[in-house]
Amino acid sequence: MHLRWPLFIALVGTHAAATFFAPDRVAPVLAGAIYIPLMLLEAAGAPVFATAESGGWPAPSPLGWLVVIVLWLAVWWAVALLTSRLFSRWRDHA
Repeated sequence: MHLRWPLFIALVGTHAAATFFAPDRVAPVLAGAIYIPLMLLEAAGAPVFATAESGGWPAPSPLGWLVVIVLWLAVWWAVALLTSRLFSRWRDHA
């Protein structure tokens, strides 16, 4: 049985839960997970922030949210894939 899908779903679920129910002490980490990739793309000229005034940090545009979602899905898929392969190799040699 592959560990990949259950692990991927657990990682994405944990990330989503942390985003919506995070205690204040982890909020800066979650904000960084959103804004750091977007700032890099904005510097390259991509329209990843909304143009309306938000009274603080600029809100991500729909493209920005799409980028963040796809980026973190790809990161968690890579982690699940690597972990699954390492676990399979360890199990096969044990």
